[in-house]
Amino acid sequence: MSAVFAVAGVVVEALLLTLAVELPVAALLGLRNSRALLAVVAVNLLTNPALNLALIALALSGRGVGAAGALALCALEIAAVSAEWVLLLAVLGGSRRRTLGVAIAMNAASFAAGLLVFGKPGVG
Repeated sequence: MSAVFAVAGVVVEALLLTLAVELPVAALLGLRNSRALLAVVAVNLLTNPALNLALIALALSGRGVGAAGALALCALEIAAVSAEWVLLLAVLGGSRRRTLGVAIAMNAASFAAGLLVFGKPGVG
């Protein structure tokens, strides 16, 4: 049971770090009202835990290393950006191109922060 709590702790820490990074990035890029910032929180509640659980599963299975791990990491990040882009567009409307740019910028910033805090992802 302690392993479950350890995984849950990592997932929660990653989500909190993501929100701490992505909310200011979103605000800097023009998503400043409470509805827009709440949308950023909501999309991250959907995408971030799923992404991190998938990364943990890959690491535990031994498949999160080498080229296959790097490819999986890229695919998961692209899926997260795509999902956040579509969800933000659905909730907030606006320009598809601009919203995609915001989603990419937010995720690039939180990915970099994750590397700084948690270290290199399990891509060996």
